[in-house]
Amino acid sequence: MAETRPARALPFAAETAALGVVFGDIGTSPLYAFKQGLLAASGTGSLDSNVFGLLSLITWAVILSVTIKYVMLVLRADNDGEGGILALVTLLDLHRSATGRRLLLLAAGLVGGAMLIGDGVLTPAISVLSAIEGLEVIAPPLDHWIVAVTVLVILMVFVSQRAGTDRIGAFYGPVMLLWFATLAGLGIYGIAQAPQVLFALDPRHGIALVVLHPGLAGAVLGATFLAITGGEALYADLGHFGRPVITRAWLFVAMPALLLNYFGQGADVLIHREAVRNPFYDLSPDPIDVPLLILATAATVIASQAIITGVFSLAKQAIELGYLPPMRIRYTSEHNDQHIYIGRLNWIMMLACAAIVVSFGSSDRLASAYGIAVAMAMVATTILFIAYVRRSWQWPVPALVALACGLFAIDLPFAVANLTKLPDGGWLPVGIAAIVLVIMVSWRRGLEGLGLQQRRFTEPLDDFVARGRPSACAISPRTAIFLSRGGAVTPVALGRLSDLLNVQFSRSVIVSVWIAARPRVPVDERVRVLTLDPVHVRVDVRFGYMQQIDVPSVLGPALYAQGIDPDEAVYVIGHERVIPPDGIGGVRDALAHLFAFLARNAERSVDRFGLPRPRTIEIGYPVRL
Repeated sequence: MAETRPARALPFAAETAALGVVFGDIGTSPLYAFKQGLLAASGTGSLDSNVFGLLSLITWAVILSVTIKYVMLVLRADNDGEGGILALVTLLDLHRSATGRRLLLLAAGLVGGAMLIGDGVLTPAISVLSAIEGLEVIAPPLDHWIVAVTVLVILMVFVSQRAGTDRIGAFYGPVMLLWFATLAGLGIYGIAQAPQVLFALDPRHGIALVVLHPGLAGAVLGATFLAITGGEALYADLGHFGRPVITRAWLFVAMPALLLNYFGQGADVLIHREAVRNPFYDLSPDPIDVPLLILATAATVIASQAIITGVFSLAKQAIELGYLPPMRIRYTSEHNDQHIYIGRLNWIMMLACAAIVVSFGSSDRLASAYGIAVAMAMVATTILFIAYVRRSWQWPVPALVALACGLFAIDLPFAVANLTKLPDGGWLPVGIAAIVLVIMVSWRRGLEGLGLQQRRFTEPLDDFVARGRPSACAISPRTAIFLSRGGAVTPVALGRLSDLLNVQFSRSVIVSVWIAARPRVPVDERVRVLTLDPVHVRVDVRFGYMQQIDVPSVLGPALYAQGIDPDEAVYVIGHERVIPPDGIGGVRDALAHLFAFLARNAERSVDRFGLPRPRTIEIGYPVRL
């Protein structure tokens, strides 16, 4: 009988998978970026110079912003392998207490995170809409169905999120590899017809387009930015694949394919002037128009799935760091704790995305709203990255100043250019981000206020233990596990049972759940046990901000070591009924009312911590802010 050998991973399998997760957003930019650039520059009068100037700007934006800034620099700022703007917040330890300059850095991080959530609503809309608009070229009589079909596809994308991306994710990479190969093939086809388009590699063409037409510079740079809006995803998805895989996938597949396609579109416009209406689909030979439409739709669906999952991941980080209210998180993969589903957030995004498609109706109008959120997030990332380099890499001051000047020279022109979009729809993502930011601030301030108020209901844990059991105290034979917000403080539920009902338990375990400033905490560092006396045991449990929080599974071995059967113990948790101030007399009162609303609708601790419902008791008590 032949010996069975384990199957080997296909060469570049990780790089192929990265194409579907990391590069979905930026990979679908050719559907609309070059077209919008031509529209923005249409007032200059010379189509040829517009093509050369726009291609030059796109090329150097891709090189400077994505390749140099993100791939070569920012990807090196990881928190135990994880990236993203909130990873920089935790690396700088801004989420615990920040004052003065650190408060400004924290504000930059929160604004950047809120902007990325706002962008997550717009990206599926413009991507899918741009793909479906191929019907205008392929089948003009069907163009009145574009909005309806786009909304249907978007609804299917969000509904399918509930099933998880673990199984179908295996197809993402190969489909996106085919997409990038198609982009490159179409680009080569176009360039072969007008090879002079390659002269656009000269950066002087881009500089001339902006300098000679200052009145259109903002619109042109804002449209150019659409070609790099997915750049932030390279950093946000760092934990999925690591820097080497993302770097290789970008340098050898994604970037060459994108640039080839942009130059192919430019070459096609130089030959066929009417191609400006939709240069991506006009570049395609007629026999492959329909397959290209199907492939483009599939690519935008994959890009949308990746964006939505990225928003879920960002929201989870914010929840665990205490900047968003707890929402029910369902883990859709047994092997990857980054595959999550947040139902409430999913349905809100779905309704908002569909409403945006119906309201704007075309990618041309939607492009006016798109990009500003990512531009602001990129500036925030640069601010935090400079602070991180100063703190961790210890560069000399001249080198640090040169780095800051170089990065801001890349980001600020695009940020300022995108601000010109505010009156034409740019207010939408900024408005969404503002709502998210207000919720973040309200929740954080509310938690801090709640902690201060709770100290009135309780006492230091050492003082409670030192008092011993009161006389005639009723002793339950069960072991009780109390969840505490602070390890050194007596849980309100424990104090209430003892002081009001004169009831205690044969053994009491006070558990505090802490979220570390790193994505994952190893098993051997997760639990710390301190025996206070024969009755009371204090246990500190630590999770990383990317880990699934399952208290019973982690607590079990520690309890067995104390002679406690965790399957027989009951969990006792306090539940605050937040009472806001009477009336709204100012911003603080308004934030307090918002916090009370969020607290009423937040996920309960019994679900968030995975506690067994049949053995969990909730003790409610009012807390007035």
